[in-house]
Amino acid sequence: MQFDTLYHVNAAGCYTESFYTSVANQMLYSKPSKALIRCDISLDAPYVFVELTELAGFDRQTRCLLILSHIIENIELKKLCCSFRVNKVQFILPHDSNGEPLIDDDTLSELLTDAMPEQTPAFEQVSDWQLEATDLDTLVVAVDSCNDFEYVSEQAKQHTVQVVNGPSGVINGEGGYALLVHRHGCLKATTFDESMPTQLQSANIQVSDSFIFAGMQSYEWQKQWFSYTQKHYKNDDELIEFAELNTVIGYQGVANQSAAFALAGSYLHNPLMADTEHVFVVFNQPNEQLFKISRSESECHI
Repeated sequence: MQFDTLYHVNAAGCYTESFYTSVANQMLYSKPSKALIRCDISLDAPYVFVELTELAGFDRQTRCLLILSHIIENIELKKLCCSFRVNKVQFILPHDSNGEPLIDDDTLSELLTDAMPEQTPAFEQVSDWQLEATDLDTLVVAVDSCNDFEYVSEQAKQHTVQVVNGPSGVINGEGGYALLVHRHGCLKATTFDESMPTQLQSANIQVSDSFIFAGMQSYEWQKQWFSYTQKHYKNDDELIEFAELNTVIGYQGVANQSAAFALAGSYLHNPLMADTEHVFVVFNQPNEQLFKISRSESECHI
């Protein structure tokens, strides 16, 4: 599948160069919460999170709506549709605790109508997105905010959340991403099937390759990853050093896959990575999955 990254906004900013620089240099935007969450039966502690400073104080729905509006405004939808065929807009957005969309379809329709009143494009909203299953000529807009107390408290019941002076865990954040899936995209995503060890073998990974980790961090996962990759090492190889998406900008919820692809694009577009042919993106939630993101052979115009 081929695609282009059009725009993004997160704690690292909204420029391709700053995204690469922030993650490559392991810059940290996180801070401790004022509220305490229950880590286990014996410990309550502040959780570590990342937020867009401009959104501090707003609830999750308002945060997502403001990020979404900002993206639609900055991709210049009318101009985009004049330059490229856009058959559909696919919104990747979260649901609330009752399973209802956090932003309803009427609001999405209004946003698109305001941006392009002459001919509002068709759209659909989902909360579980797969790039490889997306139709060609689809504009994908993914947004989430995962750092409020209610969200993190629920997440802590399923995963290890990073707390102050606690073990390695998930740092939550927020952001938004716009990608265009089309046959002339500058980037190409290749997927691999079967178990993670088989995926690594099929991808013919080298420990010197660039790897982006965009999953749920934990000590257990670190041990699991080493067991998967151990046979790929030679005697003089150094350990694989992940580019940690979530550690820098925070876990992006339903937008996390889009965030990882945008980061991979920022790596491959960076002049310092001109000799790098591809970047591997690794997920471990909801499934263990490996993607190879490489430059396509298409003539790029975005």
